[in-house]
Amino acid sequence: MFLKFLILGLLAYLLLVLIYSSVRRKGKATGSASSEGEPMVLDPHCKSYVPKEEAYQSDGHYFCSEECARAYGAQQV
Repeated sequence: MFLKFLILGLLAYLLLVLIYSSVRRKGKATGSASSEGEPMVLDPHCKSYVPKEEAYQSDGHYFCSEECARAYGAQQV
């Protein structure tokens, strides 16, 4: 009886691995990102990286939001 459960569990595991690898391959083949990726910029206030196209630019710096830009400006005064 135990051997049947062991074999059934092993088959279920192998099936899940096959499905997972198949889904991953399809996602990579149809992905829209280039192999180089998107340029990222560092927010000098909160130290987080933000895609350059989504970043808020102020005084020659890139920020993740207007709030970070204001807080950074208040620190610099």
